[in-house]
Amino acid sequence: MKNRTSQLATVSGGQIEYTLAGKGPAVLVSHGTLGGYDQSLAIVGLFNQEKFCFVPVSRAGYLRSAPSTGRTPNEQARSFVELLDSEGIAKAAILGLSGGAPAAICFAQNYPDRCWALVLLSAIIAAPPPMPAFFRAMIRFQDVMMRADWLWRFAYKYGLKQLVRSNGLTAAQAKRVLQDAHLRRVVQGIYRPITNASQRRKGMRLDHEQINALPEEPNYALTVPVFIGHTVNDPLAPVAHAQTLATSLPDAHFVEMSDGGHIFFVVHSNQLIPQIEAFLFAQVPSNR
Repeated sequence: MKNRTSQLATVSGGQIEYTLAGKGPAVLVSHGTLGGYDQSLAIVGLFNQEKFCFVPVSRAGYLRSAPSTGRTPNEQARSFVELLDSEGIAKAAILGLSGGAPAAICFAQNYPDRCWALVLLSAIIAAPPPMPAFFRAMIRFQDVMMRADWLWRFAYKYGLKQLVRSNGLTAAQAKRVLQDAHLRRVVQGIYRPITNASQRRKGMRLDHEQINALPEEPNYALTVPVFIGHTVNDPLAPVAHAQTLATSLPDAHFVEMSDGGHIFFVVHSNQLIPQIEAFLFAQVPSNR
């Protein structure tokens, strides 16, 4: 599988946008709220793409993916399977980030014959607490604010450090990450979606509905190998939910860190990413 630019596949409900990056066993990427395939592509830059072929997907309502491809996490999981079918991929691991975790979990839970591992990072897996002001404003006024791309381009250009801090990083962590050329590119890719937020408005609305419909406590029937990474000071996804899920899955590999906020996997990438890669390598099926 070769690297290529964004393309479309036809699945139940319409078209879904995706791309491929790297070579090796397939790892589908379910991006967070206000993301898209492009955000996921930035995040997989943390990984060794000589070891895995990543499949970043724009979930339902984001960018060129039709909302009807996944109005529920179960429907999004079905779309993932149909996308894999279109690429001739028999099995894939899946990486669920933040608000993309419910769809990733449904993929692993509903299609264990197609999923060889599940990785959850900063995962929103149960009804969340009140969000920070930035995210509450985005949701409350999304029909107006998310049409004003010029406003978010300004915020991105002049307030990237403040956006990073809003996700729970200390001033020192934000400074260190933004001064590292590689990590800065990753962070820029994570937040760049706000510069054309109008193209993601429908997806964010779907995410808001789906997240509010989550149970108060995570209760999932997972049989595939699971890696859960979380931090104590995540302002969007309580670590207690991750702890509860890990406890309910006796064989889950759980890594809890003390800081780094919602993008702790960037802040602590040197420590965390090798652990995830080792976990994935240990699970690669012989008949992928």
